[in-house]
Amino acid sequence: MNILVSGLFSTAESYGKETAAFEIILMLLVAFILGYLLRYFLGAKSSGDQWETKYGELQHQYELLENKLKMFESENRKLSEDLKACLSRSKSTEGLGIAPPPGPTRKDDLKKIEGIGPKIQQMLYDAGIYTFDQLSQTDVSFLQDILDKGGPAYKVHNPESWPFQAEMAAEGKWDELKKWQDEHKHGRF
Repeated sequence: MNILVSGLFSTAESYGKETAAFEIILMLLVAFILGYLLRYFLGAKSSGDQWETKYGELQHQYELLENKLKMFESENRKLSEDLKACLSRSKSTEGLGIAPPPGPTRKDDLKKIEGIGPKIQQMLYDAGIYTFDQLSQTDVSFLQDILDKGGPAYKVHNPESWPFQAEMAAEGKWDELKKWQDEHKHGRF
């Protein structure tokens, strides 16, 4: 037995500090390697389960996001179709009681109508209303729709008298129009 021990460890006579330190380091290294291998082989199962769980969670989140994306794309398509329909209605003057513009680029100064300023005039131009005659033939509900599309700042305007005023302007009755505007505050009936 002594030979076996002397081969592996030093004999007591030659046992010094360096040999003891080396043996301790060697034993710690062997224990570390054994512990690491045990952890690797025994812990692999539990960490694999963790990865599978995490993968399942991520897969579920991916499916939820994919469904939301499909929903948003569907809503976007519907809104796009609604916008196209709305734009085609606003650009088209057929069926709205609005006569087409008499000339290719003739535009009356619609600001002469009480209640119409530069921005509202541009909104009317954008909707295809260029002349006093067209404005006089336009339904009040259509004019209100134009204002509503302009935002909250334009909803306070009342277009009820605009066709009436525009009719006087189209007929060249400027004195009557001026008198009416002076008698009616802010162009309201």
